[in-house]
Amino acid sequence: MAVALVRCGGVVLRCEVDEDLELAEPLAWRLSHSWALQADELLQALRGWRDPDEVRKELLALMAPVAELEREQALLDACPVGSALRVPQDSAVGTEAWTAYEAAIRAAAVWWPVQRDGERLSAKELAGLALSGSKKWTPARQTAFENLVGVSFDLALDEADVDVRVRGPLRWRVGSVAADAAVANPWIALPAGALRLVGEVEHGGRGVFLVENSETFERVCAIPEITSQWLCIWGKGYVTNKLVALLEWMRPERLAIWGDLDADGIAIIDDLSRRLARKVHAVGMEVEMWRAGPYRDQEPEQYPKARVLAARMAAEGPVELRALAAEIAVTGESCEQEPLHRKVLPRLVGLLSAVPADG
Repeated sequence: MAVALVRCGGVVLRCEVDEDLELAEPLAWRLSHSWALQADELLQALRGWRDPDEVRKELLALMAPVAELEREQALLDACPVGSALRVPQDSAVGTEAWTAYEAAIRAAAVWWPVQRDGERLSAKELAGLALSGSKKWTPARQTAFENLVGVSFDLALDEADVDVRVRGPLRWRVGSVAADAAVANPWIALPAGALRLVGEVEHGGRGVFLVENSETFERVCAIPEITSQWLCIWGKGYVTNKLVALLEWMRPERLAIWGDLDADGIAIIDDLSRRLARKVHAVGMEVEMWRAGPYRDQEPEQYPKARVLAARMAAEGPVELRALAAEIAVTGESCEQEPLHRKVLPRLVGLLSAVPADG
């Protein structure tokens, strides 16, 4: 049983080691970090302390005054009386775990009215109001909440700070401690808020290069001709408020971005350029490359959403990407960065050298 728990990532087991470097007597074990985050929820689900009908009744009452949760309310209301607590089929929450589903519903029922009033909540504030404790967020709950409200966690809520992965000509000194993104391998994570508020920052090069996906960012970080001239930053999809504030503060002479060839990839660039009130230059996102594919598999309901967003981008998005948006608006197809590495990476140095200075 112990070996099985270790193999599935449930526990961390510490053992003595003999002279031949073989495992000897066990010393101690503990829950792994990922399981520890779920322990309370799993125990609650196993013990079944609460009456399912009463729990559903409480959630329905919370959702009733929130128009944005009308669909979720109908799905939950259709659950048979007396049935066990199960996530309703077709729920936007996108999880099978009841505890994550319930947390997302409770949080969204508080978040939506505040959002409509033009106000913002911090992550801890929302957890305290909706989840009975400021430290009740887990990765599963965060993802469920994101799926339900349709906004990334970083954008929906204010947090104390967020880390950004960077590589390139930037040096941050706080007292006698310095972080040098030029020599970090493959990158270094720095707090976006503290970076502009605490200590001294030296940055140079030609500009800032944002990369949407993490694997692509790793590949870019391995190209010294780029990292010696560009401060490379992992954009992580839609750019967080903290990173936007950092870019505003840095005011790079050039700002380039490489994203997925799909409606969201174009919308990310449009969103960032509007928030910064400046041009963000797309690289490696030519319409000819999208035509060649390959396209990723999507759920049937994703295609019409992509076509609608792409049509809007074709009308009002970044001018140089409108032709690409117009073609995506016909099919809704998405072409991710990763399959295009061999087409884009060999010419990426040249593409970046053509980005004009307009900071």
